[in-house]
Amino acid sequence: MNHLKLQAFCLLVDFKKLAPVAKALGITPPTVSFHIRSIEEEYGVRLFRTNAGGYRLTEAGEGLYHYARQIVQLQNDMNRFIENLLAGNIGSIRLGASAVPAHIYMPEIINQISTAYPDIRISLEVKTAPEIEKMVALQELDFGLLMETKQENPALIYETIGEDSLVLALSPRHELAAKKDISQSDVLKNKVLLHTSSSSTNHFIEKWLDPFQPAFNTIELDSVSTIKKMLTFGKTIAFLSVSLIADELQSGLLIKKDLNNITLKRKIQLVYPQSRLDNPIDVFVKKAIYDLAQKIKT
Repeated sequence: MNHLKLQAFCLLVDFKKLAPVAKALGITPPTVSFHIRSIEEEYGVRLFRTNAGGYRLTEAGEGLYHYARQIVQLQNDMNRFIENLLAGNIGSIRLGASAVPAHIYMPEIINQISTAYPDIRISLEVKTAPEIEKMVALQELDFGLLMETKQENPALIYETIGEDSLVLALSPRHELAAKKDISQSDVLKNKVLLHTSSSSTNHFIEKWLDPFQPAFNTIELDSVSTIKKMLTFGKTIAFLSVSLIADELQSGLLIKKDLNNITLKRKIQLVYPQSRLDNPIDVFVKKAIYDLAQKIKT
């Protein structure tokens, strides 16, 4: 199928109006409409419903969009590969990371890429691990660094580059600070701060609390900085990556408690599409990530 048709279709899903699609593609609104009708006639289905809010996908349209989006991304990725190959150091790299790997790895990795390739365009998306997996699988991102989710996507390659430990973080003024061994029942008696954007952390918390599966007292927050600040008041506890509280531990603002009955360790994984063909920039990015991972281990 004509690539421009699929682009027009995917953009119409996003914009819901003909005019912005036409402007983005440098064509006229009637031409956009013609491309949509052409796809509908080719497959014998209706792709959109129209109303005051613009174009909305039908059930058939939803199915086609799932595949069309991937085809468009693959075509764009192929074009970018050729662009990078022909232009040498000029191109772009799209990175994604979940919260902990973003904190540990990304500042140094981005610095290395921008130093070695000063003309390259670099972008970073920080989202939950499942969201990063999905974006990499759709080739909206070139590489992702994430905490293991236990649900590997067959379209992706997963390479373990390190691991991270969860600890119970709390203020030295908290009532549990003097207690040597922390049990599940101790946790259940206290108010626990949860990071709403860290699905892998919450998964491991549930695993540690099993077989209790209780409805324990929680406050959900979307900011690690806010969680750390609230911990200093001495009234709450939180399960956090030890790397996220390194400064607070060093200053004595917070303390950590290891859980003796189970080790909450998680793999940090590099993910990228199975179908991806490495170019020189990709090779550099992978090496930079592995070198930094080795440095962190030692």
